[in-house]
Amino acid sequence: MSHQIKAEYDQIFLFPPNLEDLLSADHPARFVREVVDQLDLKGLGFKVDTNEEGRPFYSSDLLLKVWIFGYFNKYLSSRQLERQCRQDIGLVWLSGMNYPDHNTLWRFWKNNKERMEGVFKQIVGISMKVGLIDMTLNALDGTKLKAYSSNRG
Repeated sequence: MSHQIKAEYDQIFLFPPNLEDLLSADHPARFVREVVDQLDLKGLGFKVDTNEEGRPFYSSDLLLKVWIFGYFNKYLSSRQLERQCRQDIGLVWLSGMNYPDHNTLWRFWKNNKERMEGVFKQIVGISMKVGLIDMTLNALDGTKLKAYSSNRG
């Protein structure tokens, strides 16, 4: 006899789920994490903060990972990124279940815009080297033809 599988929303786990189990081994978020972890952000000119007082701040590498993955998935505004940090499983995993707000994301982008362009170029180069993307030329013919497309015959 078969039965239906339904969601059990009040189910209690003996051990909480591991973040590493959320994504497959070939998920693009893993590539973003690997690349950003290999970068020397201080050497590239990113501001790496250190403070002893106040609320802890989000690290530059975490915010950079969020922005890169956001561009990869066409999340181009800081508000959209903020929302997706709670909804997109790749961003949840990539940010380690931290949820930066849109002001923090925007300030990071505003302060590091030129540096991020260089990082994007490096990531495209790395992606080409490992075979994730290629630079295929897509061309359109620019010929213009006169046509009659009226419904009135």
